[in-house]
Amino acid sequence: MASSSRTNEDRSAQGYLPRGGACKCDGNRPICGQCDRAGRAEDCEYTTGSERSTVQILEENISRLEARIQELQNPGATDTQPAAVRLHQPYTDPPRHIAEALINGFMPHATQLGLFLNLTRFRTSFLLNQPIGHASRPSPALISSTYLWAIRLSNDPTIKSHEQAYLTRATQDASTALSGNHPRKVMHAIQAEVLLATYFFASGRFFEGKYHVTTAVSMVFSAGLHKIRSATPPPQAPSIVADTARLPPPIDSTEEGERITAFWTVLDLDKQWAVALEHTPNFEYSSHPMATKVDTPWPLEMEEFEQGRLPQHARTSNTIYNFLNNVPTPDLGISLRAIEAKAAILWERVALFNRKCSASTSQNSMQPLIQEFSNLSGLLDSLVSLLPSRDPQTLGRMQFADKARRIGITFSMLCAAGIRLHAPFAHGGRSESSKRKRLLMARTMLEIAIAIRARGSAFLNPLIGTMWIEATQVLFDEIALIRNLRASGNLPPHNADDMAMLDLIQRATAAMTEFGTNMPLISFQVGKIQESALSF
Repeated sequence: MASSSRTNEDRSAQGYLPRGGACKCDGNRPICGQCDRAGRAEDCEYTTGSERSTVQILEENISRLEARIQELQNPGATDTQPAAVRLHQPYTDPPRHIAEALINGFMPHATQLGLFLNLTRFRTSFLLNQPIGHASRPSPALISSTYLWAIRLSNDPTIKSHEQAYLTRATQDASTALSGNHPRKVMHAIQAEVLLATYFFASGRFFEGKYHVTTAVSMVFSAGLHKIRSATPPPQAPSIVADTARLPPPIDSTEEGERITAFWTVLDLDKQWAVALEHTPNFEYSSHPMATKVDTPWPLEMEEFEQGRLPQHARTSNTIYNFLNNVPTPDLGISLRAIEAKAAILWERVALFNRKCSASTSQNSMQPLIQEFSNLSGLLDSLVSLLPSRDPQTLGRMQFADKARRIGITFSMLCAAGIRLHAPFAHGGRSESSKRKRLLMARTMLEIAIAIRARGSAFLNPLIGTMWIEATQVLFDEIALIRNLRASGNLPPHNADDMAMLDLIQRATAAMTEFGTNMPLISFQVGKIQESALSF
């Protein structure tokens, strides 16, 4: 592998050894001699010219985001300032009755906020009568990030006054989460990063959110979570962050399920917020022969993992490639968890397709994109057909509220993907069919918001506000068009479609407002929708 003393220019044409290892690369391809002898073939990545490896991209993303966060947090800081004083372990829990109240307030919304661990095991270990740092409890980073979210969700002003202190504690704990000897430090570190990323995104603090997503992505690849049950497993898992991130075999099917779910949760988070913030995801799918491949099977529901529903002999490969290319596999991926993951992947691919279309200015340049549109449209239709319910009204009648919210978010994401997918053909009157589909998906998304709110108060994935803005904009555009046509005499005066759409927006916005409680980003986005509605 390329020595760490080489320049980036020299290294770009050599095999690249991730952080934590430096040895001289002999340049042999496809696997250099050093990596081959060390049994680290999966770690050997080549780049040529201006290309960058997955490892380089992740490390550069982390470094850039760390520097930007420092700028934001310390705008007047100089190099001569002393280092910040850190809080030290051991920490103590709040009084027992407060700790129980906090965790009880957090758990009903945990999956919406990114908790991928087994809920029963997590809650039991969280409330054990042992000090923070004890091996039988969650790691300090996970405990503090959980308390942080629980405080955010609380409506008690006394409890909320501790939010900043727990934010400081949680970010500091996360920065050292892979040190120490906690038996589950790797999985708990990943979980803490996911909770922190979601917390910062919900707060509208996007740089910090992106930093914690990037760190989580680095950790899951470092731990080899993209190669679980691989049909072609590497001799060792790749080492992006450090060897401390390597995992022992899972103790049972539930723990293996946590690892599989962890990988897809992090990938979902990366894809979803890349679309929402219009930036490149940390992990980009590529069909390049040397690209990092995902072999991990689609996730099941946690209770299915508990029951050992993933056959012991099952082995999978090229999971994302097979999905995007309609390759039949024994791993059907029809659980709600799997549909959630596929929806995130599809949404990001549609966003990429949309950008390609925007760059195409002529009819000839659009022709190669027609087949891609057809493929994406087919994937979208097949995913919608897998949803347990496609009628927004049934969400209000489902037995389990959390499942209803998850279906609602996933259905909304697929609608958002459809709105973007059909945009290039709906604009300019190119396709009346695409226009109708966009309007239908926009209406459906708002009806979902109303149906979920009808179940009572709840907290939703903070990503939802981005989808709502997209849906309402489609309807606002249509209302404006109808009124312009009516004013010009090209529409019968009794046509009231615009009033029906405006009424739907107003009812949906009332429901959305409730979801903005304790979620600054959603509250801000709903406010923007309300501002737009005032002009109609």
